[in-house]
Amino acid sequence: MKEWQEQQSTLLEEINRACRQPFLDKVIGRPVINPLRASALMLAFTDEERKSEQVQKLMQAAVLIGLAMDVHDAIPSVTKEITQKNQLIVLAGDYFSGMYYRTLAEAGCVHWVGVLAGAVKRVNEAKTSLHRYQLETKDAILNAVAVIEGDIIGAVHIEKGTDEIMARALRQLLTADRLLREKNEPFILFEALKQQYETDQQVIEVIEQRLKEIHADVTKCIESIDSYKAAVIEAERDRLFGSRPLRLVEEG
Repeated sequence: MKEWQEQQSTLLEEINRACRQPFLDKVIGRPVINPLRASALMLAFTDEERKSEQVQKLMQAAVLIGLAMDVHDAIPSVTKEITQKNQLIVLAGDYFSGMYYRTLAEAGCVHWVGVLAGAVKRVNEAKTSLHRYQLETKDAILNAVAVIEGDIIGAVHIEKGTDEIMARALRQLLTADRLLREKNEPFILFEALKQQYETDQQVIEVIEQRLKEIHADVTKCIESIDSYKAAVIEAERDRLFGSRPLRLVEEG
């Protein structure tokens, strides 16, 4: 799977290069690029497609818009004053949004702005509903997280006509990644769930139960996916859940 790993590394390097802004890095820290998002995007394209500059730019852009929205999450939803740091966080998010549009324009991928616009809207709405504690059940809250983590990349897969089972497996993995992060470092999901339960331990148990369900569903999905893509998904599943990584097979 050397070629896959090289392509993923190149994609992540290009995104990190595009995100490099020394002043913002100094004030708010360098953004962390989630490698799972890169893998999920890569699986929407064939090996040959991934070699084209246009597709590489498209994948970079999809990660950048997700990153812009993640950065804006760092702004407190309720604050009495706009601090300099909050202003810089807004600036950083806007900077990455600008990079998203510029990257698509450079590649002649303006069509994808329309493709992704609906997903961006849904993600923003889901985040707002969590920040404002508007969701009244754990399932509604967990479904909102699936939208936040999966809809932008999912829009790419829908446009490319990806197999639905593979798309579901990736959406589940992206959701699991967020659940694991919130379990260790509570954020908007954890706080939203705390409105439904009395203790942190109860929230953790809800998260752990959903993670167990996701693991089982992804494992079932893998059985119906072609061996090359199944190996990628299986490796990502094992990386997330702490199992022994499996050796990936070569395509074809």
